[in-house]
Amino acid sequence: MNQSLTVRLIERIEPGAPLAREWEALVKDNAASGIMQSLHWRDVKASQGLVPFHVCVFNGDLLIAGAIFYTSLKRNGVGVLVAPEGPVLPWHDESLARESLRLIIDCVREWSEELGVMAIRIEPRIAPAPPRILREFSRGPVDLVPFETLYIDLEQDSESLFAKMKPKGRYNIKLAERHGVRVVQENSAEAIGKFYSVMQQVSARDGFAVEPYNFFEKLAGVLCDRGCLRLSFAEHEGDLLGASMLTVYGRRATYLYGGVTNTKRNLMGGYALQWAAMTSAKSEGCSTYDFYGFDAFRSAEHPYARFSQFKSQFGGTPMRFIGAHELFFTDKVADAFVRLANEASLFQEPKSTLVAAHSE
Repeated sequence: MNQSLTVRLIERIEPGAPLAREWEALVKDNAASGIMQSLHWRDVKASQGLVPFHVCVFNGDLLIAGAIFYTSLKRNGVGVLVAPEGPVLPWHDESLARESLRLIIDCVREWSEELGVMAIRIEPRIAPAPPRILREFSRGPVDLVPFETLYIDLEQDSESLFAKMKPKGRYNIKLAERHGVRVVQENSAEAIGKFYSVMQQVSARDGFAVEPYNFFEKLAGVLCDRGCLRLSFAEHEGDLLGASMLTVYGRRATYLYGGVTNTKRNLMGGYALQWAAMTSAKSEGCSTYDFYGFDAFRSAEHPYARFSQFKSQFGGTPMRFIGAHELFFTDKVADAFVRLANEASLFQEPKSTLVAAHSE
C-alpha cells in the first residue's frame, strides 16, 4: 500500500483557495464526474438546505481523489451521505483508486456518528458492470443522476455534427431557420422568471411536475454568477417559443431543463434551441453534449419515454452507467435502530391523549 496517501474530512473548501482550484481541476479532468462534484453545485445545494462535506485524498501534498457528499439537516443517526457524480477517483489506476476509496470509506465511517449517518451513496459515471473495487456496495434504490443518457460528440466539425442527425432533426432545424426563429442567450439570474413561465406551460400541457420557482432561482443565482449556466430562449416576431437551461462545466455541456410553449409550435423552436445549444457549447470548447436522461428503446413505461423520441433526432451515442450504489455501515445500522426505538418509547402517549391531539 502507498504509505504516502492521506485523507482529510473538510467541512468547507473556500472558493479562491489553492485547494479549491485543485479540486475544480481534478473534477473537470475526470470523465466519471461532473458539475455535481463542483464547489459551484455544492453552494447550490447548500442554498437549498442540504449540508455538504468534503473528503479529500492526498498523495503527499498532491490532491488525487475525493468526494463532496451531501446530507440533510435532520439525520438522527440514520442519514445517508450522497455523492452524485462521485467519488472522484483515478479510475484508470485500479490499485490507486481502490486505496483512495478505502480511505474515503474509512474516513466517513470514523465520523459517521458525529455526522449522524449510517451509509454512503455514490453515483460515478462509469459503465456497467461495477468494478471490483465496488464489491462492498449494492445497487441503490434511487438515482439522483440519470444512469441512461445520450451523448453528442462535439469534437467533430459542425457539418459532420449536422449530417449525423436524423433526417427529421435536420429538416426541423432548417424549418425553424427559414421562418426566422432566433435563439437568444440570457445568462443572468433575472431571466429565470421568463424561463419558469415556459416550464409552467410545459408542465400544465404535458402533465408532469416541475420544481418550484425558488429551486430554479437558487440554481441560477449561484451558477450564473459562476459562469456555469446558460439560459436560452427561442423567439419569433416577439413571441416566446421555448426555453432551455444548460450547464457548462469542464468539457461537458448538460441539458438540464427546457421545453416549448403553446405558441407557434409548428415553427420547431425546440429544435432551434438544441442546435443553438450544441453549437454554442462547441464554440466554448466542450467535447460532449449530454442530453441528461434517455431511453434508447423508448419504452412506453420509461420515465424518459416522452422526451427520448425528440432527443433521438439529434443522433449521438446512448450511454449507460452503473447508477447509484450504497454502502451501509452495519454496526451503525444496528445502533440506529436501537436509538430510534428508544426515542420512540420516550414519545409514546396514552391513546386518548394522542387522539385528542389530532382531533382539532
